[in-house]
Amino acid sequence: MNLSISCTEKGRLIYALVSVNKTIAQKFDLCTDGFSQTRMDLLAQLEVDTTISQKELQQRVNVDNAAVTRHLKHLETKGMIERVRSATDNRVILVSLTAEGATRITRLRQQKDEFLEQLLEGFTADEQHQLTQMIQRIETNALTLPKTTVT
Repeated sequence: MNLSISCTEKGRLIYALVSVNKTIAQKFDLCTDGFSQTRMDLLAQLEVDTTISQKELQQRVNVDNAAVTRHLKHLETKGMIERVRSATDNRVILVSLTAEGATRITRLRQQKDEFLEQLLEGFTADEQHQLTQMIQRIETNALTLPKTTVT
């Protein structure tokens, strides 16, 4: 981790959070054969909702429209989902999980569980809980910040 000498302790903390997030995301993608958490979330949601509109899926997984379209196109190319226009409203795209997608999400969950075990090795359950609470407090504080910066 390359931290600037001029950073404050709080600045180093936030830098460390950003850095660890990037590292974890990269390692996660490697352990799941390039499957991002977002793609896993899409497949998992489709397990719950057998067929769902693309717009509803986007909202449930909380991904912007362009990104969800890109991810679904990839999943469709791999044979994990199917997308069809609604028979009652041509503007609506319905998304469904295929048998290949169902098999894949099961395997991805196993890979994710193994990754998390390795990632959190040496942390007690209490330490994991405390860390989760602290990160959630930072997120809550971030969400309450004004949308504009102070000048």
